[in-house]
Amino acid sequence: MQSKNAQLIFIHRTFKTSNWSSREKFSGAEQYEIVYPQKLHAVHRRAAGTSSESKYDDIVKYGIKANGEEVVLQLQKNRDLLAGDYSETLYSADGRQITTTPRIKDHCYYGGHVEGDAESVASISTCTGLSGYFETRGQKFLIEPLGASDRDEHVVYKYEALKQEPIKTCGLVNNSWEQDSSDPIKAIFRSSNSPEMKAYLKSKKYVELYVVADNALYKKYDEDTKNVRQRIFGIVNYINTVYKAINTHVALVGLEVWTDGDKCPLTRNAGFTLEAFSKWRRSDLLKRKRNDNAQLITGLDFEGTTIGLAFMKSICSDAFSAAVLLNFHFKSKPANMNWDLIGMCEAAGLYSQTSPWGGKSQVWGQEPEVGDPWASGQAGKNTT
Repeated sequence: MQSKNAQLIFIHRTFKTSNWSSREKFSGAEQYEIVYPQKLHAVHRRAAGTSSESKYDDIVKYGIKANGEEVVLQLQKNRDLLAGDYSETLYSADGRQITTTPRIKDHCYYGGHVEGDAESVASISTCTGLSGYFETRGQKFLIEPLGASDRDEHVVYKYEALKQEPIKTCGLVNNSWEQDSSDPIKAIFRSSNSPEMKAYLKSKKYVELYVVADNALYKKYDEDTKNVRQRIFGIVNYINTVYKAINTHVALVGLEVWTDGDKCPLTRNAGFTLEAFSKWRRSDLLKRKRNDNAQLITGLDFEGTTIGLAFMKSICSDAFSAAVLLNFHFKSKPANMNWDLIGMCEAAGLYSQTSPWGGKSQVWGQEPEVGDPWASGQAGKNTT
């Protein structure tokens, strides 16, 4: 007990904040704190097969201040962020497809919680300092680095302190969570009264996700595929933090960057872009790479207030399990992701696999009919 108290005293003394000395460096929030995270001693366990030369520990702890209070982020590396057959596809200047299967043994993406708060969650990247999102005691916080390491200055601010931006929403047909769009994961549990559905929600589920970055996004990241990769990995890591509540793991099976130009017609009309991307997935992608769901992250700005669009009840459908999303502030807009962004929406109660990285989908009840939703006018409608 004495050693624990001593550790807490040490944490308190090593927390550092400044009186807004770096305000000129950050303009993303109205109010924020400047902090210096303190990396705390943790048990350095390594997963089986992990090299002792790994740059990033499997388990890390950081002490920071949030809203004037000391908090400890207890983080564990997302070992299953990438599927076993993860691949990356780029294109040469003359349009040749270049696909590699990098064996990424080490990475810097973590999930976890705030010590002492069983209801808390955290999704953090430690690649270049601490960057990500954590929620504790009903309050949402974001942390961003102002330097290049975890020892440099960081900003911590509340989600509510973000500077006002135009409200963006996710498009979905017949969204039964419209009255509680702030937390659709909780809505799933409230609407799941049958013993079968409750048993399903407790069972382990897996989704193999394929992400495509369009040419506009590639250019926004200065045509640097490393930066695009970091962005996508961070998004998938965050999605896993959210879906953990319904015992669902999302593994990135592939990343494709349209480096030489877009492979299907894309416009600022979200409905048109979703249809075009879905057709490209069926005619091209599925012939060379299996996936449960494909996402297009675009650097374009959709018309109106739409941030993303997906087919409803499509996760079990080879034909329509696709979605299109803006490159929005995912870490800065957790409430706006609406979780239908990986096409699960109400299909979240339908999907299960027999094994983590293969096997046929098993469905409670009937699988959604695979017709042409565009012909019936059922796709591309926004619930804004």
